[in-house]
Amino acid sequence: MQAVRRWVVVSLMAALAGGCASAPPPAAPKTYTETISSLLLSDDGKHIAAIGSIHHYIFGAPELVVRAVRSPLHPLLTATFSTFHVDVTGKVTGEYAIVLPAGASADDQRAAAALGLAQASDGHWGASGTLSGQRYTGWAYKFGREQTALNHDYTITFTNDASTADRVVDDVATPIRIAADGVQLIYYAPLAPIIIPFIFATKAKDH
Repeated sequence: MQAVRRWVVVSLMAALAGGCASAPPPAAPKTYTETISSLLLSDDGKHIAAIGSIHHYIFGAPELVVRAVRSPLHPLLTATFSTFHVDVTGKVTGEYAIVLPAGASADDQRAAAALGLAQASDGHWGASGTLSGQRYTGWAYKFGREQTALNHDYTITFTNDASTADRVVDDVATPIRIAADGVQLIYYAPLAPIIIPFIFATKAKDH
């Protein structure tokens, strides 16, 4: 009887081990690039819309970014971005950094400090944070080139968790709409292009 029990236990262990060994490995994230041609900020300062060649992305607007966009320092600032990651639900996350180069005037340095930037040992001023939002594909209308607010197009890299749910996620209706008078709206707040653009310089980063 003990021999029979031992055989059953060994058989179960072997079956479990075989099942684990035969389980397919998780799919590796896909990587794609997106050409960002326009960046818009809602009038209430709550949302940023990045318009790409394939998708568009709506992020919660960090207070630091809003202050920087609306600051007289804006033309002097640069923004760098990590590789962004899209999960199976379409949520997008990535990191950004805002920099005022070294050698800025005393007035500009005081303005940078007021924005929340800190001075580094090499003399530049900077701050960083996280952008989090949602990816969308379909929309009720197409953005024309007249809405382009950047001085030229920029390429951003994304990693995307492989999933058969991608099409379902991308079919979620965008919150961007166009009013009868032609004003672009997001959640009833007007969207306006960022007229004086950040200089976008992407930097690769593993997630």
